[in-house]
Amino acid sequence: MARMNTRGTKPRNMATTPVNTTTGWAFTAEGGTGWQRTPKGELFLAAVTSLNEDTFYETADERVNRIQTLAADPEIVNAPKWTLGMVRWLRQEVGLRSIPTVVAISVVKARLDAGLNGTNRQIIEAAIGRLDEASDMIAGWMSLYGRNIPSCVRRGVADALRARLSERSYLKWAGRMNSGSVSLRDVVNLTHPKPKDKTQEALIKLALDESYGKKGDDKQLPVIRARRQFLAMDRDAQISALTGPDAQDTIRKAALTHEVIAGAIGTIPADVWETLVPNMGYMALRLNLRRIEASGVSRSLIATINERLSDMEEAAKSRTMPVSFYAAYKNASLAFAAALQDAANASLENVPALKGRTLVLLDRSYSMSAPLSAKSSLSCQDTANVFASALALRGENVRVVAFDNHMEDVNINSADLLRAVDQMPTPRGGTYTPEAIRWAHEGGRQYDRIVILTDEQYTGDSVDKALDTYAPGVPVFTWNLAGYRTAQMEAREGRWTFGGLSDKGFQMIPLLERGIGQSWPWE
Repeated sequence: MARMNTRGTKPRNMATTPVNTTTGWAFTAEGGTGWQRTPKGELFLAAVTSLNEDTFYETADERVNRIQTLAADPEIVNAPKWTLGMVRWLRQEVGLRSIPTVVAISVVKARLDAGLNGTNRQIIEAAIGRLDEASDMIAGWMSLYGRNIPSCVRRGVADALRARLSERSYLKWAGRMNSGSVSLRDVVNLTHPKPKDKTQEALIKLALDESYGKKGDDKQLPVIRARRQFLAMDRDAQISALTGPDAQDTIRKAALTHEVIAGAIGTIPADVWETLVPNMGYMALRLNLRRIEASGVSRSLIATINERLSDMEEAAKSRTMPVSFYAAYKNASLAFAAALQDAANASLENVPALKGRTLVLLDRSYSMSAPLSAKSSLSCQDTANVFASALALRGENVRVVAFDNHMEDVNINSADLLRAVDQMPTPRGGTYTPEAIRWAHEGGRQYDRIVILTDEQYTGDSVDKALDTYAPGVPVFTWNLAGYRTAQMEAREGRWTFGGLSDKGFQMIPLLERGIGQSWPWE
C-alpha cells in the first residue's frame, strides 16, 4: 500500500470484509475505562495500525477492503467533518501517505453512492500532502473504482495542485509523478486547475510542454531557468560555481540539493560539501554523515555538523525520534557519536512517559536479526531494542523481559539511550511468546499494559490463551516488526497489532489508552 501511482495499475473487483465490533476492555493505568468500538473506532484503528505501510500481516488488499466496508457505514457516511479531521490528522500529524488517500477515496465514494455532497472535495484535498500525491489520488481512485472520476475528486485534486505547485515542488516531484501510471500531465488534463498567479500559469504550461518532449518556456520561472543553466555546465564549471564566492547564491537560485548535485557531478568532493552543509536540512544532514566525512571535509566542518546535530531546537523542529537517531549512530563514525547521543537523548522528550506498570516483552530470537525492510540498515532486533530502551527510560515502572527459549530481565543501567541500546541482548534461540507471558507473571505479578516487540513467529501454546490466563483484560500492544502475515493474537478488543515499527508507534499506546470515544486526536 506504499505507493498507489505505479505502472500497470488496474481497477479491481471489490470485496467486502465483515468487521465485528465489541465492547469494553480493562482499566488503564490512569483508571480510565475503555470505549465501545464503533464504526468510527474501527476505521480509526484500521488507519493507525498501519504505521509502516509496507509491512503488516494484513495484506494491502485486505486492509483496503476493510476500510471500504467501514466507510460505507451510516455513522461515517453522515459524519464528513469527522472524516475530514481524521484524514488531515493522519496526513499532517502522523505523517502517513497511502492510508489517508485510501480513507479519503473510500469515504467519498460511499458518500457519493448515498447521494451526499458537501465536504467531499475538502476530504480529497486534505489527503494530499505533497505535489506527487495528486497523482497518487487519481491513480488510487482509478485502481479502486475505475476511470470515471467524480467532479468532487477532480476539484479536490485541483485544489491541492493550486496549493502545492511551485517551481521548487515541481523540480522535486514531477519526475516521480511522471514515472507512474498517472503523470502530472494526466492530473492537469483531468482536473483543470485554475492557476493562482502568473508563475503558476507559466509552470503548468511548461509542465505540459515538457511532458510532450518540448523544452518549455522558463522566462517567468527563474528557479527552473537557473537549474537548467547549472545542469548545462560541464562538471568543472559546476564545481567552480559551487565553490566560488557566489556559491551560496547559486545553490539558492537553482534550488540545488545534495541529490541534484550528486546526480550532476557524481561523488561530491569535500570543498562542495563545505558549501552545501550550511544549506542542508537537519534530516538530510543526519542521513549523509558517512558521505560527508568520507569526502575528507575539514575538522571545522565536522565541528559545525556536530553543533547542528546537538542543537535541540533544530532537532525538535525536524521531528526526529530515537529510532532514526540510532540508525544514524550505527552508520556514522565516532566523529559524530557524542552529538548523536545528545540528540537521541533529547528526542526522548517526544516519547510518552507511560504511567503505571508496563511489561515490555522483547523477542530476541534468531529471526529478529533479519533486516527491518529492504531499504533499512537496521535489523528487527535493532529497532525493537531502541523501542524497548526508550519506553524503559521514559516510563514510570517498566519491566523489560528478553525472551527466546529462555527468559531474562533486561536491566537498563545507562541514562544514555544509545548506550542502553548497545547493552541489549543479541538474537538467539526461538520465539517462545506464551512462555514469556507466563514467566513474566510468576508470583502473581500484574501490569497495566503489555507491549510485545516481535516478528510473531512464536513457538508453543496459544498467545491468546496465555494472555487470557495470566493477564485477562490487560491492554496488549504487539508490534509485528517483520510483517509476516500470520498473527499471534486474535483481533479483539484491547489487543492491537501494528504492522512494522517506526517512530510513529510511540504515540499509539497513550492514544489508544485514553479512550477514543471521549476525544479524537484532531478534536
